[in-house]
Amino acid sequence: MKDLYHVSSSPFAIRAGLFFARHTPERAGHRLAWWVAGAICRLKPAVYEVVTSNLRQVLGPGSDEQALAEATRGVFYTAIRGYLDLFRAVQLPEVGISDQVDVPEATRAVARSLWDREGGVVVVFPHLGSFDLAGHAMAPYMPEIQLFALPNPPAGFQMLNESRRLTGITVTPLSSAALRQAIKLLRRGGVVSVAGDRPVSDLEDASPFFGRPARVPSGHVRLALKTGAVVSIAYCVLSPETQRYTAYLEPPMEMVRTGDREEDVQVNMRRILEGLERLIRRWPDQWQMFVPVWPEPAGE
Repeated sequence: MKDLYHVSSSPFAIRAGLFFARHTPERAGHRLAWWVAGAICRLKPAVYEVVTSNLRQVLGPGSDEQALAEATRGVFYTAIRGYLDLFRAVQLPEVGISDQVDVPEATRAVARSLWDREGGVVVVFPHLGSFDLAGHAMAPYMPEIQLFALPNPPAGFQMLNESRRLTGITVTPLSSAALRQAIKLLRRGGVVSVAGDRPVSDLEDASPFFGRPARVPSGHVRLALKTGAVVSIAYCVLSPETQRYTAYLEPPMEMVRTGDREEDVQVNMRRILEGLERLIRRWPDQWQMFVPVWPEPAGE
């Protein structure tokens, strides 16, 4: 039997989600997302074990098993709900992105400041809340955006990339050509967006992440150092009180330069990862990380 992660990213699953989101009342969709998340936690497929392993590292040694179980269900719930909300918003003009996502004035002010900055900005985001909805909501406030996507994405993910292009975002699977395109864009003041918490390549040097080495990407730091761009952390979370998403963009940080290129990468990676850790620790039940971040068991 195929793993749930691969089934859920298939074209059939994406089409089914699009159909369901279009023809089902919003609250019914959210209730179904909660029920399906519970069913996943009872059945415990392979992806469930991946999520719990990742969350155990985030929550720390001796983490309460009940808290771990609740956070795990929350991850699956926010993932399923997030896609249903996205599919509903992009298909139904009367719903719209603004009915789903709040963009605070502080976030808009940071975004506006990027228009006047030479050298561009690298936006780094964690897989929190509905990061796709946030991209749709933030695109009107940002300069030209290039989004790095997974190389050779599953067919279902290719369909998601098409929805991202609806906002004018340029989606480029990670490659040498995409990196060259990003360098040119940053040098003319554009925005390059990349996830900073998902391991992509075994060739990456490991960086400390939640107290253990993880091969999370460093390309965003290398791009910023090469082009003189600043780095800003963006994220989007679902409020349990309002049941709405809020998109945030933190003030940009200049890269530290020590005179040693690899030292520069390590120092700035640490700064950015500390920012991502702060956010994921605050909302562990919304961290949708469905691949192992730390493949080796702790202590090995």
